[in-house]
Formats: sequence, C-alpha cells, structure tokens
Amino acid sequence: MILVNLIVPILTCCLFLLYITLGCRFFMVKSKLPAFGLKGGLAGLVGKRRRLAVCGIVFFAVCYAAQMSAWAWSPDMLMAFNYEEAARGQNPNSTRFNESNILQRQVLEKVIERGSLSMSAEELAGFLTISTPLDAEKLDTTQESDMKISTEYWIHCSEKVSLYGTKPQEVLGFLADVYWEEFTRGYAENDDVLDLSFDELEGMEYLDVKNYLQMQANKLKNYLPGYSSESSSFRAPGSEETFASLSKKIDNFIEIELERYEAFVLENGLSANRNTYQSRMQYVNRLLDTERKKDMAAHDVRIEAIDMYDAFMTRFVLIPTYDTEQEFYMSRTKVGVDYFAEEAKELLEEATELVEKIEHNSYANGQVGISHASPDVYARADERIGELKAELVNLASQSRKLCDAYVREKRDGYIQVSFSSPSMAAGAVKAMLLTFLFTVVMSGLIILEPYYREKREGRVAIRRERKAERKQKKEEADK
Repeated sequence: MILVNLIVPILTCCLFLLYITLGCRFFMVKSKLPAFGLKGGLAGLVGKRRRLAVCGIVFFAVCYAAQMSAWAWSPDMLMAFNYEEAARGQNPNSTRFNESNILQRQVLEKVIERGSLSMSAEELAGFLTISTPLDAEKLDTTQESDMKISTEYWIHCSEKVSLYGTKPQEVLGFLADVYWEEFTRGYAENDDVLDLSFDELEGMEYLDVKNYLQMQANKLKNYLPGYSSESSSFRAPGSEETFASLSKKIDNFIEIELERYEAFVLENGLSANRNTYQSRMQYVNRLLDTERKKDMAAHDVRIEAIDMYDAFMTRFVLIPTYDTEQEFYMSRTKVGVDYFAEEAKELLEEATELVEKIEHNSYANGQVGISHASPDVYARADERIGELKAELVNLASQSRKLCDAYVREKRDGYIQVSFSSPSMAAGAVKAMLLTFLFTVVMSGLIILEPYYREKREGRVAIRRERKAERKQKKEEADK
C-alpha cells in the first residue's frame, strides 16, 4: 500500500518534468513559430485527439483510484471530547486538559503491547501526528474573546507503519481504546468511594458499629449532590430514582435505621468486651471534659473582653454608603465587640456539644455496666448488623447504577471516536485538476512536435555538414 500512496506524488513529479520538457522545446522552436504557423501542429493534435482522450481517462482513473485507496488505507481519526468541562480546557475532574497526553509514552507503550507491534514507542510516536481544526485559524491572542479551546483532535498515522506488519487504522483503533481507558481511570469522576468495605466491623463494639456504618453512609450521601446539582431531574432508564430521592433514602437509613439500632444496643447494654469498653468510655470522657473546659475558658475570656469594651466606642458603627442602585443608606460595620460575641457563641456551642457526648458516653457506660443481655439478644443484634450492611450495600449499588447511567447519557462516554471517510468529490476534483494539467502539457508537446522534429533534423543536418567539411579539410591536409 505504500506504493499505492506514492502513485499520485510520482505522477505529479512526472507532470513537473513534462512541463519542463515543454518549456525547453518551446524555447528551442519559438523562432520557427510565426503568428499563424501552428497549422501543422494543430492538425497533428486533431489526428491524435482520440489517443489523447484515452490517455487522459486512464490518467484520471489512476489518480482517482490511488487517492481513494490511500485514504481508505490510512484514514484520519477524529477524537471529540463530549463533556461540559472540555469547553473550558478541563478534564471531567476539573484538572487541566493536556492534548499531549494522547500520545504520551505510557499510552504508546500500551498500544504496542496490545497490538503486539514490533516497534519502539519512539518509532510509533514518529508515525503519529495530532492536530486540531483550530490550527488553521489565525487567532489573535491579544483579544480574550478570540481565544478558543478545541474539543476535537485529528490524529493521523503514517502509512509507513505498514512496514512493521500492521495497518494505520488498526494502530489508531488501539490508540483510541488505550487512551479512553487511561482517560477514564485518571481524569473521569472517581466513584471508588462507592466501593464499601466492612472488614473493620469484625470484633468492633456494638455502639461503634453504628458510627462506622454512618460514616460509610455519609460517603454515599456526600457523593450524590455533585450530580444532583447538574441534573436534579435525571432518572435512570427503567427506574424512578433520582439523585434527590436516593439521597433521601440514605438520610432515612442514617436517621431511622441506625438510630433504631443504637437505641436497641443502648437499651440492652450490649458490648463485645465490657471491661475494655467501660475503661475506654471513661478515658474518652476525660478527654472530652478537658476540651470542654478549654472552650469554656476561651468563652469566659471573650465575655470578659466584651465587658471591658467602652460603650461609647460601639456607638459609631454606622457608615454612609451607596448601594448598587446608588441609593444612600447607613451601613453598620462590625467592631471588635462583635467578633468577640461571635467567637463566644461558637465556643459555647462547641462546649454544649461536648457535654452531650459526655452524657451519651456516661449513659452507654452505665447501661453496659448493668447489662444482663442473653445470647439471643446478641444474636438479634448481629442479625440486625447484617441487615444494615446489606441495605447499605444495596444503596451503594443503586448509587453506582444511577451515576453510571448519568455519565453514559449526559457525558456520552466522554470521548467519541470516528474515522474520516474518503471524500469522493475532493478526490475527483484533484484528479480532474491533475488530468487537466496532463492534457495541457501533452497537447503542447503534440503541437510543438513537428517544429521540434524539424529543428532537431536541421541540427542533425548541420552537424553532418560540419562533420563532412572537417573530413574534407582533413583529407586535403593529408594530401
């Protein structure tokens, strides 16, 4: 196929040489071309027009067939990125997009491995070129409005790759598959958070199980709002679930199912190891009480600072200001006492939360201490843990299916790949142009042929006369 790709360039070179020959012959015979002296040449052209037409048709057919074969053998591949962030020059995860990653060494090495190609990554890189439809445009980089970001890239594989026992289109197909895998693995939305693990539940305290399952459920809950903000009404095919309805199910799991489980454990004072659990709760409460005292001390300092503030200083807190509609109003600005009040409020709220945790731990500690739960109760708790795990896995599965369906429909697989098809019209136009040039140069050579032959015969006759004269002179000299 490399030879087929060389047909059109070879024919073009031949045309160039023919035009040089035509020019040379014209300058040789122009002195013998009177204004109306082309009658003999035109007569010769009329006599050979059938042969000229046949040659033109054959030339056109060869050019057209060669072009179509070359385009079919080595088509260009269009890689279009079909997600919203692509228009901003970003990957789906909002990192910067770099087109050079399409032909990076890691990708090329995997293409060679997948296609079992007998070449190095450097050699394959030499056969591949990448361009965009914007490359032909002259962009004025001084004007921000004229700056454009391409979301389409043309990739061409040289036909020389066939020397290594493969086809250009096969190489491009391997490249598209490998890059898509690398792209989705490195830059697409990472849904690994939906892969839940319960290995740490083995031997965990019953009350800690509740906190652990709640943490796993929050991972699902925090993952969905990103998609919900993009398309709150999206529904997976064959399902009535939306991101909002699925988030509500997770909320119900946390606020109802896990709270019921915790109430059951507290009511029965269940513990995997009573002594260890009680010691841990006492230690945790001491740490929490220390934190509470720090917060209350910081709170008291700020209250004291507020009391020390001069009331006269807080009167001048209104500043004459104009709003966006140029309406005059008095804007109140904050002073030091306002910041102290906000910080004191936050510290008091944190201390109150710590008190609640201490009370909860103390109650749990007391319940475990007086517990006389039977093995049946522990069996029921273990069964309930299994049910909660199964329900959470189901919610994770629903979340993944909904997110995958959204990605497939809205993102359209991130990348669309297509191959250029041979342009029959463009091929025909180029072949017609070359055929026209061929016909013109052949017609010129036919028209000049009688005069060129006459000129050549005249030169031959002159050379013979000169040769005869030299011979005669030599004979006379010998005598």
